[in-house]
Amino acid sequence: MPTTPHPTRGVTTCNRCSAPIRWAAGPAKGERTPLNAMPSPAGNLAARTDSHGGLVVRVLDAEFPEPEAARLEWRAVAHWHSCTGSQQAPAVPLPRSRPARRRPTVQPPLFGQQPGRGGR
Repeated sequence: MPTTPHPTRGVTTCNRCSAPIRWAAGPAKGERTPLNAMPSPAGNLAARTDSHGGLVVRVLDAEFPEPEAARLEWRAVAHWHSCTGSQQAPAVPLPRSRPARRRPTVQPPLFGQQPGRGGR
């Protein structure tokens, strides 16, 4: 019996289309994948909650074509396949109203000056 995720825990919104999404680790090591917040029977990914409370995802392949009930997995869809805002042009950042302040530079003391004394 596959489970379903908590309806609101771990849910954020997409910056482009404002749809509810969940972030998961995987399927490749070190990769983060946005998932649609609710399970989908048409999903090609199996998602589960790990022992630390994070979401882990793997690709459903020929070896394991269905989510495993023993691991409490459910079918998920990567959000970039269903994002409606991805066809839009990326937002152009607004120009700054004034240039950024420059930090003062620290110069080493001149020859014959003691450090930290200002040269006097």
